[in-house]
Amino acid sequence: MDTIYRLHNPVFFVKYVLDFKPFAYQAELLQDNSKRICAVMGRQTGKSTTIAAKAIHFAMINPNTTTLIVSATLRQSLLLFEKILSFISRLRSSISYISKTMIRFRNNSSIIALPCGSGTTLRGYTASLLILDEAAFIPTDVINNVLLPMISTTDGSIWMLSTPYSKEHPFYKAYTDDRWSVHHVPSEANPLINKEFLEEQRRFVGDLAFKQEYCAEFVDDQNMFFPSNLVQRCIDVISNNHNNIYAGYDPGGRSDPAALVLINVNRSYEVIYKRTWHGIDYTTINNEVADICKAKNVSRLCIDQTGLGNPITENMNKLLGYGKVTGITLTASTKEEILLNLRLLFEDKRIKIPADSELLASLNCISYKKRSIGYKFEHANGTHDDLAYALALACWIAKDYTNGVVINV
Repeated sequence: MDTIYRLHNPVFFVKYVLDFKPFAYQAELLQDNSKRICAVMGRQTGKSTTIAAKAIHFAMINPNTTTLIVSATLRQSLLLFEKILSFISRLRSSISYISKTMIRFRNNSSIIALPCGSGTTLRGYTASLLILDEAAFIPTDVINNVLLPMISTTDGSIWMLSTPYSKEHPFYKAYTDDRWSVHHVPSEANPLINKEFLEEQRRFVGDLAFKQEYCAEFVDDQNMFFPSNLVQRCIDVISNNHNNIYAGYDPGGRSDPAALVLINVNRSYEVIYKRTWHGIDYTTINNEVADICKAKNVSRLCIDQTGLGNPITENMNKLLGYGKVTGITLTASTKEEILLNLRLLFEDKRIKIPADSELLASLNCISYKKRSIGYKFEHANGTHDDLAYALALACWIAKDYTNGVVINV
């Protein structure tokens, strides 16, 4: 009887059944019995491991329950599900069925990993527990109209965990709502992370991204040209039907990475591929860019030739064939035009982007100041705007060619 009682204690369970030794802040989260939990946690704080162990404990002590793990993509859901699977080997006698996305326990409880998609594939599920991983990047409409109704008839629980992003999202509303049990854990709380590493990351990613990713803070973005609340509305599932592809290529510079973004243009502009290169010579990068464009059957490539001049554009013309490449010199006016075009796509929700932290950080780092004529664009030291510009170039060239207009810049 004493053993059964102890197994109901989640910290005892994870220590002696799952062989997981939690830190103090992880033990606090494990012991939280609230039906509404909001975990705002920085990188490398072990939020996925903690929630994985907590989900197993919930399923084991609550027979006939269904736990759903939902993220913006199936890949993200499976990352948490794989954490659960890594513990399950110690519980083989308690498991009746395992697949790539589902575990069923002998007490008739189950854990299922799902992508949120547009929400249509989720309809029909009823849950005893909802776990929203990287909740800040799940579309608001899906949370409000599809996910929350799943626990309405079961008096179910919901756990949201994520690094912070937009303040115009249910995750932030939960964080500021007294009815939710909030766990705020910056990366420095992990005793395995030293201060030198955190300072290195601050220099590498810049203050804004560091506050979000490592301090787990919701930051004010009033000077961002692409504020998080605007971008977050366009985070969506990307289709698999790609037949009208355009590319933008920012070769970067001495301290900045080279960046390539591919978009598919149908009813909207969808980001289907992105890549960055650090510290590689331009001959190698150009060859790899050309290979990617050929493999993806890119219709047109737009290159930022500012500073580097025409040689890269000329080289890419030779690699891809003349007529497929356009070079643009980003003067103050052309930079304003391509960024305003991208901003309008976000405002009109005519663009879809994945929940990719590198791309989001690149968009968010671009700040602006209004001048007497036009805008002045900047980005802080340690941040990299190259992916944002590559995306802007791809959307710019797609706009002109899909409208049947060829530009001469």
